[in-house]
Amino acid sequence: MPQTQTAGLRRSAPSPHASGLPGWARAADFVAAALAIAALTVAASGGFRLHLGEWRLALTSPYRPLLWAAAIGIARHAVARHESMSGHLWAWIGGWARSVPFVTASTVAFATRPVVFLAGYLAVFMFGYAPGAVPFHDFASELQNLPLRWDAGWYLQIARDGYEFTAAAGSALQQNIVFFPAFPFFVRGVALLLGNHHGAYVLGGTVASLALFVLALAYLYRLSREFLTADQSATALWLLAAYPFAIFYGAIYSESLFLLGTAGAFHHFRRDELVRAGAFGLLVGLTRPNGFLLCAPLAICAFERRPPASQGLTLASATTAAMPVAGALLYSTFIWQLSGHPFAWVAGHAAWGRHYRGLTHLVTDRYRFIADAGLSTYLSQQPYDFINGLGVIFVLAAVWPVARRFSIAYAVFILVNILPPLSTGGLLSAGRFSSVLFPAFFWMADAVPPPHRAGWIAAFAAFQAFNAALFYTWRPLF
Repeated sequence: MPQTQTAGLRRSAPSPHASGLPGWARAADFVAAALAIAALTVAASGGFRLHLGEWRLALTSPYRPLLWAAAIGIARHAVARHESMSGHLWAWIGGWARSVPFVTASTVAFATRPVVFLAGYLAVFMFGYAPGAVPFHDFASELQNLPLRWDAGWYLQIARDGYEFTAAAGSALQQNIVFFPAFPFFVRGVALLLGNHHGAYVLGGTVASLALFVLALAYLYRLSREFLTADQSATALWLLAAYPFAIFYGAIYSESLFLLGTAGAFHHFRRDELVRAGAFGLLVGLTRPNGFLLCAPLAICAFERRPPASQGLTLASATTAAMPVAGALLYSTFIWQLSGHPFAWVAGHAAWGRHYRGLTHLVTDRYRFIADAGLSTYLSQQPYDFINGLGVIFVLAAVWPVARRFSIAYAVFILVNILPPLSTGGLLSAGRFSSVLFPAFFWMADAVPPPHRAGWIAAFAAFQAFNAALFYTWRPLF
């Protein structure tokens, strides 16, 4: 890495060791703070009781987490006294808040998300709902109903009531077990802080998605600085946020969390911070059904980072790379207890029309249709298919230049996250899947000349506004 870029990277974010505290003391501070927040949440909301099949999880009293927080704090200060817990945490928060990655990420997120909401809100009144659509009307105001679109209902149901499974329904019934638990967990945490009622869950889901998006962009900025200049890194963030399918970063969907988890895993893995990388990898494995596939590019990262004379994975790096699989297995264990089949969540995707057909059908079916009926007929009869296809073409076109310019691991990351869903569901939701494949935006920020960047960002944003109108008026694009 060029010295100038390395220096810029070090200035862009606070060093994790800047406080001089040992690692265990820093970890203790964060654990104690998390327990204190949990205690305040329980005190404000009355806590919660979860019934997950035969599993029961309850936290209704704030005293237990508060006592644990106090005990950890006392033990930490008894051994490491040269910097207080509050001083360390405030310095860390202040360093992050003033850092270039966080400031850039916040600017990008809050300059783009309100416009997307406004486009969707206006589309509801100007264009109306799609014919035959049955939108959610949980509130009297369309503004309050705006986040209640498509899969948001599933995530909110899980966050509020937990998982359910009906064995007699077979694969014909759509069931919530196909949605992984990490994002609903975040939604529930925010909703408890906001009052633990239905409106709190809707608002909490939106707030969680936006906050996670800001953190994801901050991590992407830090990650991109390994290869790009500061200006190019900022451009990559703008391109990703303006991307036509980036509307989900403000919706009650798991895209923001998945982007944060993958960016965090890559960032820490490439810096040999394996514990943090493993934690992010575990999070990714618990976020989406394809999250476990992150293990492949992480394993390639281990080979890329090792000296040429050394061969194979170390035990530590192999364990870290396997953490996304561990997350998926944890969820599968729970599903096993709930349904009797550990991979019932895999079979459940059939109810959404996902059956393995391979990649050949994806191409041949569309080729035959266009050859027989013509391109204009294809565009008029299958417009959503065409729009999703544009996202696929974009990320697949980026694979080779990403591999050459940045990393083979990044190219593999794109392939393992776009080819499997194409082979099972065709172009269904393919545009949404492409929105989290951040290496494509690194490549574009590097390839587009500076005078042309604003034009590309504006074109992306215009198309995103169009997609927002489709999404919020219940057109079946996603």
